[in-house]
Formats: sequence, structure tokens, C-alpha cells
Amino acid sequence: MRIGFHLTPFWSPTDRHPTQIIDEAIEVVGAASRMGYAWVSIGHHLLSHPTVWPQPLPMLARLAPETGRMRLKTSMLLLPLVSPVDAAENIATLDHITHGRLDVGVSVGYREQELETVGLGRQDRVPKLEESLALMKRLWAGEAVTLEGRYTRVTAGRLGFTPCQRPHPPIELGAQSVGATRRAARLADSVFFGPQLAWEAIAKLAEVFREARQESGHATPGGVGASRALIVGSSREAAAAAARAYLEKTFAMYRAWAMQESTMMDLQLSFDVPLESWAICGSPADCLETVARAGAMGLDRIGFTIYSLPRETKARIDYLQMIAEDILRPAGAIAP
Repeated sequence: MRIGFHLTPFWSPTDRHPTQIIDEAIEVVGAASRMGYAWVSIGHHLLSHPTVWPQPLPMLARLAPETGRMRLKTSMLLLPLVSPVDAAENIATLDHITHGRLDVGVSVGYREQELETVGLGRQDRVPKLEESLALMKRLWAGEAVTLEGRYTRVTAGRLGFTPCQRPHPPIELGAQSVGATRRAARLADSVFFGPQLAWEAIAKLAEVFREARQESGHATPGGVGASRALIVGSSREAAAAAARAYLEKTFAMYRAWAMQESTMMDLQLSFDVPLESWAICGSPADCLETVARAGAMGLDRIGFTIYSLPRETKARIDYLQMIAEDILRPAGAIAP
């Protein structure tokens, strides 16, 4: 099992200056890089007020010299929102800046307001993502590409340099539905399930991925991972109480952004369901037991979104150290 952590909670609370928010995150990530976490990841949204979402590629470039051997990941880059040529160039550059420590998570997105900024509707998301990935892989291979696509036009275009990792950085595709899981099996190196899916749904989708991966004829089984809320306390009740305010804001944000779609598995967006049905929560022993069950489902990677994160920088570093010692180490997940 490989375990990393996601930066979204580090942008809260938002009553600090944005420069301070970013500087504090850099300091915490630098410290965490020496604790054995496998990666740090950052999400992608546009026009996110009142929440704070620094853009992933410049942020990862800034983190690269602070992170030692820890990998850096976009989780998830909303690929339909960006030019695939620009993405291919930026990812190739960032892969060299990180000396080949970059993983590229991509997803289709779901917010109408974001899609509107690039002239797309929900119906465009999947075809734009598939066209973009195919073009990017050709460019990363060093081809001179001519493409008259539905969304992108290229005439005899070729990258100035290709990525550090060959044939390209590992591609991870986000999924919260059967269709997206099958798409990941076909197009990506691994699937990464969203944070609001119940454990029961993840078990079902993991099986869908394995079956689809076999059907697609890939030589490797591919990786199966999930983003999971981590809420640590002396007990499940104490953990839930400590994280309640952050959870309330998270649920409200995702509901306002209409995250739940009819094609998706049911998302956990309220307190109507027990936290343990979708999160990793409770005492360190409780959390360790849940991580073990995730491994038994076939997950080989988990990204922690730490909902019980303290406010102060030193407290955040100490909290990450506790998680590393009390959960990662006994789970056998400390990265070399």
C-alpha cells in the first residue's frame, strides 16, 4: 500500500493572506517529505470563491525542490478545461523540474461554471478528455502531429522536448461511476476513486476496473487507488466532532457545485450516513484497521484528505508525523 496526502485542507481557514496560506503549505510539505509519505497531491478548480484552490502546476513546481524523493501528483487536473497542447508542454516541463517524480491525475470535472469558461457543456467532457489524452500521448512520444480534432487543431506540431519519464508520467484517471472506471481501465495506468464514494461502492468499482483492464488487453493490471477523508481522534466520536465544521463546509461546497450526477454511484454528502461507511476515521487503531480492509479490496494506494487538520503550521507538521508513525508505519506504507 502506498499512501500520500492531498493539499485541499491546507488552504483552510481562508482568513489568512493567500501568500501565507501557500508559504505555510510549502513548509508543511517539506517537513512531510521526510516522514515517508509516498506523494503529495493538489486539485484543480477555477473561479472557486469563497474557497481557495491554488493552481496545481505552478504549485507543484514550487514544491519540487522541497520534497526530496516524494512524488508530486495532480489529483485531479480537469483536462477538458485546458488546452491539451498547453497541458502536454507544461507536464513535460514539470516532469523535468521534478526529475521524473510527477504523476498526472486527470478527470472530466463537473461544475457548469468552469465548463462555461471554455465554451463547453457537460456533454463535451468525455470526448474532449479522450481527444486530449490521445493527442498528449502522441506529442509526448516525440511525434510530429497533425490533427483536425473536434476540439483541437494541430498542423505538423512537435514538442521541443519530451517528458523525463518514458513514455510519459503515469496517468491516473479519476472515477466515481462505472463508465469512468471502465474509461480509466482503457486509457490510463490506474484509476483513482473520488473521496465521497462509500467503501461498498469502491469495492464494486475496483472489480469493474480489474475486469475492464483484462478486457482491454493491457499487459499490466493497472493501479487501483482512492481519495479518502482521514479523521483521527481518540475515538470515532471524538474524530467526528473534531472534523464536523470542516465536513459541513465540504458537504455544502460539493452540493452547491452539483457534484452528484445521475450516472455516478451515490456520493456521501451529508451526516445522514455514518462516517465509517466512507471515510477513514477514529483512533489510529481504527484507521489502521480500515486501511487494511482497503488493501483487502485490492486498493494499492490511498490519498488522505485530512479533515481533522489543526490550524497552526507546527501543529500540522506534528499531526502528519503522528499519522506517519501510528498509521503509515504499522500499515507497512512508509516510502523508502
